[in-house]
Amino acid sequence: MTAFDAFLLGILQGFTELLPISSSGHLVLAESWLQVGIPADLQSFDILLHVGSLLALLLTYPMLWWRMLQSLCTGERPHRHLLFIIVLASIPAGLAGGYFEQFIAVHLRSLSFVGIGFAATAVLLVLAERMPQRKDTSRISWVHALIIGCAQACALPPGLSRSGLTIAAARFLGWRRESAVEFSFLLAVPVIAGASLFTTKDLLYGVSLPSLPIMGAGILASFGSSVIAILFLRAMVRRFSLAWFALYLIPLAVLLLA
Repeated sequence: MTAFDAFLLGILQGFTELLPISSSGHLVLAESWLQVGIPADLQSFDILLHVGSLLALLLTYPMLWWRMLQSLCTGERPHRHLLFIIVLASIPAGLAGGYFEQFIAVHLRSLSFVGIGFAATAVLLVLAERMPQRKDTSRISWVHALIIGCAQACALPPGLSRSGLTIAAARFLGWRRESAVEFSFLLAVPVIAGASLFTTKDLLYGVSLPSLPIMGAGILASFGSSVIAILFLRAMVRRFSLAWFALYLIPLAVLLLA
């Protein structure tokens, strides 16, 4: 893998992680096309690219995260409740990742499975956007948090979009589009942070990765494109349906399956 390869993959990951079109599926496609080889450890490299997205999410909502952490000491109810809800919703993905990460890395990184994941994401987005926007999310219930968290856990295989499934789950629950997108962004932080720490631990056990300059190029590119994706999606959902992303996902899925 060259620094240019890593830079391209970082740009791709940053855009597709936060848009509802599956970063993992696009990385599988790009790695296949670029024919990059890090034996069986591309999954670990993909996860480390997400560090750029993590930094972008933290810097986009710095005061909100600070107030949530501060609420642990001050006892401020709204922010402490939101932090509790985010932690609760992250548990299903954490458990699923711990149990199934290796199986997914070995068995589900095929182009055919990615095509199925793209199609499933597109269908869910279209159906979810038909739901009325009626739910007040000023105080999120723990039931809604667990449902959205389970949707996030289902998005571990490549092709199934974490952003797409969490937003769709919130929309099925009647959430407004803007609230669903914002909560999906917040929910990404503990999951990405946990996966990155887990992968960093694996380095101690001989997982092979590119050199630090190459990884740095990928993470920097991921950070820049993630910031752009966040700003774009936040502006888009004020005026347009998320079902528009299906116009991209469905033809791509048909092409892969064909």
